[in-house]
Amino acid sequence: MTPREIHRPNPEWLAQAQLDAYNARDVKTFVSLYAPDVEIYNFPMGKPVMKGRAAMEKTYGKMFAANPHLHCRLVNRIVSGEFVTDSELVTGMKGRGEVRATAIYRMREGLIHRVWFIRH
Repeated sequence: MTPREIHRPNPEWLAQAQLDAYNARDVKTFVSLYAPDVEIYNFPMGKPVMKGRAAMEKTYGKMFAANPHLHCRLVNRIVSGEFVTDSELVTGMKGRGEVRATAIYRMREGLIHRVWFIRH
């Protein structure tokens, strides 16, 4: 048994751990918190904009490397069962000012399985 199988993290812990890894720009830890077949959507699109850990690692790895001051501040969090909804303020992305977004995470079996982003 792996440590994750012994102790399955709760949804709020997972959401915070991925936020911490994002802010540290630690792509390996960041993607390890997602399911191998994770799907990421930009609301209201019906098709995923990203599928799988490998795609996440490539995309976020480039973004982290290109934006050394990237930071996501949690404004508000709602936890409801296997869903976590975060209101976020992202700064430090080259060529952009502050970006406000809502992220909805669906957790299963101790990993993040689906993400929906709503940009404001």
